[in-house]
Parts: sequence; structure tokens; C-alpha cells
Amino acid sequence: MKVSKKWLFLLLFVFVVIILTPYFFSSLNTYQTDGTINIPELTKPVKVLRDEKGMAYIYAQNFNDLWFAQGFIAAQDRLFPMELTRLFATGRICELAGEKAKPLDIKMRTLGFHRNAMKHAKLLNQEDRNFLQRYVDGVNTFINTRTDSHPLEFKLAGIKPGLWTIEDSLTIMYFMGWGSSANFQDEIRSGSRRPKRYFH
Repeated sequence: MKVSKKWLFLLLFVFVVIILTPYFFSSLNTYQTDGTINIPELTKPVKVLRDEKGMAYIYAQNFNDLWFAQGFIAAQDRLFPMELTRLFATGRICELAGEKAKPLDIKMRTLGFHRNAMKHAKLLNQEDRNFLQRYVDGVNTFINTRTDSHPLEFKLAGIKPGLWTIEDSLTIMYFMGWGSSANFQDEIRSGSRRPKRYFH
């Protein structure tokens, strides 16, 4: 499927928004970064420290709590970019950008990141599923319990954050992998050339 330059520019715009949004709105969005947050889903206390740039460092006593805290902090710091990336990767960006973005949604659905994520989620072993589910639970706990801390961008965009799923995480993983392999056709062409012989 061929996408015109107009839609490629829209695609670039979406990526720019995803990357730069946290920096533009960080001073306007407020969420708790010190003190204590009581979360019943944690089995042991978890400590989160932030450096001078706001980067979070998570110290947990077990992996289940670590994955949960990772999901909670990820949502706390980047919920709007997460939602925007999910809409784009699952072929639902029309919900935000309108009918004009339909070719991009068609492209994403044709590539099938979400379709494959739904298939592959059923193939996960129990340990991997548990860890992913704990991350998802952390994201959803933030969404459900910290509504007063949802980023301002949601109001400006006129949308609300949806609950997270394992399939969403896999979809974004596949989407990011595809994005980092944008030169795969060049690599295939260069790989088809006869390799040089350095040893005789």
C-alpha cells in the first residue's frame, strides 16, 4: 500500500507529538513525586527516587511489585504519549485526528501489529504473562485511581485514556520494532550482494 507524502508528513507529526509532548506540558501537569502513595496491590513497600531531571529509579523487593510499579510510573510520566502511540499503532488514530487520518489507520491495520499481538498474547508462557499483567495492572491502577493527575493533553485533545491490556503492550513493541527497521529493504538489497572474501 502506497501512502502519499501528505500522510507521511502526518505520520512525522504524530511522532513529533509523541516525543515532544512530555517536555512541553511537563510544567503544567502535576502528579505526586514525593511522600507516600498507598497502593493495596503491592505486596511489599516500593521506593521510587527521581533525579534532577525527574527520571524515576524503582527499588522493589520482588519482580511482581517491580513490574507493577513500572507500569504505574510509566502511566504517571507518559500516559498521553502511551495513549497516542496505542491509537496510532492499532489503527485508531482517526479517533483523534478525524477522517483525514483514515489512510494511516488502514496502513496500520494492514501491517497488523495489533492483530498479531492478539494472537501472540495467547502463546505467552505463564511467567511472562504474569509479569506483563502486573505492568498492565500498574498502568490501570494509575488510570483508575489518579484521575486528578491525568495529563492536561487529554482534555485538550477531547479524549480519555482507555484501560491498558497485554495486547496493547505487545502492539507497541511490534510497532517500535517496525519503526527501527525502516531501512530493511536497503539491508535486504545489500545483503544479497556477494560478500567480500577476507580469508583464503
